[in-house]
Amino acid sequence: MPNVLPTYQMPRPAILRWLADPGLDLPADLRGGLLATFLPSIASLVLGAVAMLIIEVAAAIRQPGPLFLSLLAADAALLALRIGIFVRAGRKAAQGLPVPTGLLLASSFAWAGLVGLSTMLCFLSGDPLLQTLAPITMMGILCGIVTRNYGAPRLAVTMVALCDLPLKVALPLHFRDAWFLLGTLLGLLFVVAIRTTVTRLNRTYVEALLAKRENQRRATHDPLTGLRNRTGLMEDLAAGLRRGSDDLALLYLDLDGFKAVNDCLGHAAGDALLVQVAGRISAAIPQEWQAARLGGDEFVILAGGERAHEAAQVAARLIEAVKAPTDVGIGVGLSVGIGWAMPGMTPEALLAEADAALYRAKAAGKGRLATSGARIDRPLDPALDPSATMPGPRAAARVGWA
Repeated sequence: MPNVLPTYQMPRPAILRWLADPGLDLPADLRGGLLATFLPSIASLVLGAVAMLIIEVAAAIRQPGPLFLSLLAADAALLALRIGIFVRAGRKAAQGLPVPTGLLLASSFAWAGLVGLSTMLCFLSGDPLLQTLAPITMMGILCGIVTRNYGAPRLAVTMVALCDLPLKVALPLHFRDAWFLLGTLLGLLFVVAIRTTVTRLNRTYVEALLAKRENQRRATHDPLTGLRNRTGLMEDLAAGLRRGSDDLALLYLDLDGFKAVNDCLGHAAGDALLVQVAGRISAAIPQEWQAARLGGDEFVILAGGERAHEAAQVAARLIEAVKAPTDVGIGVGLSVGIGWAMPGMTPEALLAEADAALYRAKAAGKGRLATSGARIDRPLDPALDPSATMPGPRAAARVGWA
């Protein structure tokens, strides 16, 4: 039961979806991580926009008229809109809610187009100051685009083209000199070079994300069974207790007779049996529950949600499922202890309570179920005896909680 993370939604318009797609076959969570890179910090968003606004203010003063005033007003309004979109997206992400990205990406393209238009008009104005500062500012903005939007190479290249190409396409038309077509050609070559660079950055970043994801999986999962390990279990348990102790139980499972499998058939057979048991456990529990292997022949199930009250019934089914014939030829049994969370309980205390219940179950004869201080005096066999006692969720004898 992992923590709730924000989901960054792909934009709905087909063209925006294509531009935002990294062009790789990636898991959904990594695609969301790449989309998250499109959300700049509020500081970088404002600084990039203000840099161009300064140039437009200078242009409006040095070149009086409606043209640069209109550009200045449009750029300022777009900045306010982008800040609002960014703040709203940040709030949704902080709450773990789905974060739409369509409007954010569309506004980014609009801003890149304005940067390109302003740069072109400033240069064509003939004012030496604007001809110098506008292209320099635009190139600085391109650096920010490349280093921030490499999560989607198509998007970054499109924004670079919108910023850079208007000036270089306009040069031969403005000066009516074919030699300025060299500027247009150089602009196209620059875009191609940016595409190569951004694609390499994207692949490197994806490789880093995949490596981080694999390291996290190895740190929190058992390599033999694929279930969560002790570290992963304690993370899930701590998260569950933070959300509230109501309807949260821990089932502590221990195989009966597993040592005989290792002694008679070897550890390879024992490992094969553990994998088979892990599969039976995963198949028998509700989807929202989390199974883990602590080590050896000990398993734990974190039961939460609306079906947590079924912990004892599920434990009884597990006892029946595990004792069914196995592929290794030697059968095993299962004992189960159930601990129920209470307010103020720590993960370690809940695990200790479930372990204590397991000890009582094994002491009573194995193949049994005990819960939170209650004791089962006979094996549970619901198929033969539907009235077999199912321990209640709130039996007494709480131990080790603050």
